[in-house]
Amino acid sequence: MRPHEYKLKKKPRTYIVTVSTSRYEKLKKGEEVDDPSGDLAEHLLRKEGIKEIKRILIKDDSSMIKKVIRDAQERGVNLIIFIGGTGVSQDDVTIETIKPFFKKELTAFQVLFTLYSMEEVGSRAISSRSTAGFIDDILVFALPGSKNAVETALSRIILKEYEHLLYIAGILE
Repeated sequence: MRPHEYKLKKKPRTYIVTVSTSRYEKLKKGEEVDDPSGDLAEHLLRKEGIKEIKRILIKDDSSMIKKVIRDAQERGVNLIIFIGGTGVSQDDVTIETIKPFFKKELTAFQVLFTLYSMEEVGSRAISSRSTAGFIDDILVFALPGSKNAVETALSRIILKEYEHLLYIAGILE
């Protein structure tokens, strides 16, 4: 283990929340919905040993995002991964919705994610907004919706640091 690295005795209760209006509309119509980024996130988290995972699909809507946060608080969720709604279109509201809830923002996450994204997509990384922080006893990450972004964030940052973050924040032992 690296200095200051910590392995939790108990894995976090986790939500993977896909924020996508087009997928949400398909779901409402009863159509089959594909979610490769959410599937990848679940696969990587399960491979890490996290078993309590709930998948949620919502549209790009502030009230729906807030409802997920309230539900997570009520259910004792420790980790939320939001996927999507982080771009620069008028409809992308994930970042603006969750940031006001942060008690502690992890500003270095966006810096690291941008650096790693630059290696993969070059200057297009400028449009990949992301954020992370703590909402009460929940560690929250907001990632772009692309499968590549999810792979980069989880493999290169989140899975290496989430246990330590939850431990030093006093959320899990």
